Amino acid sequence: MSRKTDPKKLERVLDAASDLFLSEGYDAASMQQLADKLGLHKSSLYHYVDGKEDLLEQLTRSAQDKAEADLAAAESDPDNGFLAALSLAIDQTLNDVGRTSLVLRQKPGTTTGDAVVERRRAYDRRLSKLIEAAQQSGKMRSDIHPMLLARLTMGMVSWLVEWYDPALSRFGPEEIREAALALVTSGVIVPEDD
Repeated sequence: MSRKTDPKKLERVLDAASDLFLSEGYDAASMQQLADKLGLHKSSLYHYVDGKEDLLEQLTRSAQDKAEADLAAAESDPDNGFLAALSLAIDQTLNDVGRTSLVLRQKPGTTTGDAVVERRRAYDRRLSKLIEAAQQSGKMRSDIHPMLLARLTMGMVSWLVEWYDPALSRFGPEEIREAALALVTSGVIVPEDD
């Protein structure tokens, strides 16, 4: 759908939808609840989106666009790209739990679900190539298959959406990122010779 709308107003709608879907669940949330949250008439929402599925598509697309742009930046340094990609993925997850959660919960079987799952798989393939390059250069241990390592580490990142709540967590984003990177660095990075 292409509408000429104020980007700031659309982003406000998307942010509110992301929060609503996170708190209520996508299936349980309604357009009326979103309108109430924004202080709008329900009909006003349709100036910005076609409905819930359109909201879902826009939210997941924006999250995946960001993740892929971050990965592209990390790919510019093959020796250290994996840790950079991991750090950026953690930051995105912690800073946008709602959208990340929507991406992770999509399953094949719908237009949006199919597109999201294919993009997740492509991301994993690119990340595994970064791991493979680091393994070949001797920067990472090579006894773990690159795709397995990509999926295990991204599984750790993905699980953040299940327990991290910025309002309730006793751990801040920086502490979480540093702990995750320390786990990975200690477990898979070959230490430099002194």
